[in-house]
Amino acid sequence: MALFDNIDATLQSVSAAQSLLSGIRGLYRQAKGTQLYLTLYSAGTDAKFNAAVNTLYTSAERAELNAMLTDINTLLTAWETNHKLPLGLP
Repeated sequence: MALFDNIDATLQSVSAAQSLLSGIRGLYRQAKGTQLYLTLYSAGTDAKFNAAVNTLYTSAERAELNAMLTDINTLLTAWETNHKLPLGLP
């Protein structure tokens, strides 16, 4: 009689391994989208967007969000410079 003791764990591991690259690429796409908010706010070309951000968030909160967005920019720069192939970039 065949034993299937390890098959569930093996299938779970294979599934996780298959999801690894798509997870990284998904994170990259989300970070690129989020990066646009910093660009939009910094450019000041959408007065309503800037007014909404300034209304919703205190100065301290905006400073923290800016620090987080700056971290995203740093991550994106590193990935786009050093890891183009896994990201599917030319």
